[in-house]
Amino acid sequence: MARLEDSAAPLKDAMGDALLELMHEKPLRKISASEIASRAGLGRVTYFRHFSSKEEVLAYKYRTAWRDFAARHWYDESDDRANAIARFHFCLQVRTLNDAVYGAELGSILLGVIVESLEGRAPDPATTPASDAGATDASDRAGFLHRFKAYALFGLIDAWIRHGYRQAPEEMAAIYVSFLSPEVESLGSRGSERRTGGRAARMRRLQRIREAAELRNPRRYVVDDDS
Repeated sequence: MARLEDSAAPLKDAMGDALLELMHEKPLRKISASEIASRAGLGRVTYFRHFSSKEEVLAYKYRTAWRDFAARHWYDESDDRANAIARFHFCLQVRTLNDAVYGAELGSILLGVIVESLEGRAPDPATTPASDAGATDASDRAGFLHRFKAYALFGLIDAWIRHGYRQAPEEMAAIYVSFLSPEVESLGSRGSERRTGGRAARMRRLQRIREAAELRNPRRYVVDDDS
């Protein structure tokens, strides 16, 4: 596992923990690299050897937390509900990290980590033979679905965090799964029915324009069977 092979992981973890401690004491913008390194018992040079910004430190903390979770959690790709429940429960486990990151208005870091964690499970189109168009299309669709699921999951987690985790993980998972179900199409169709009148009016106007154009230049719209 990459995490175990990273010999610098203990140093990075120490700096990540130090930053989170400092964020409980002062705003992120007032925390310096020297303070992070000092709190971690390391030198400033060590900090910049591994990180270029405080945001990168937070991203590292999120990424390693989600990777450790993924390593512990057994996935059944066909069971979206079970996977979603596990992820929402995990978000509660890292609530301290969530609150620190969102308190600094850096929720986009979580988006990147979630997309990365889910897309890592998507089929790689590059491994699909180019000659097999059907297989390529299927691989593309699978990749699109993984990205859709990642953004849908982030959107719900983001709103959940911002609203104070009011719903239970099981409730949030049910909402997530409902977004993936065929019934969603019917929700959109009901809204489109209200717009039917507007579309019909536009179509009638286009038809009148076409009829007027035919009167001005009838040859343009005649199909010559001998051509």
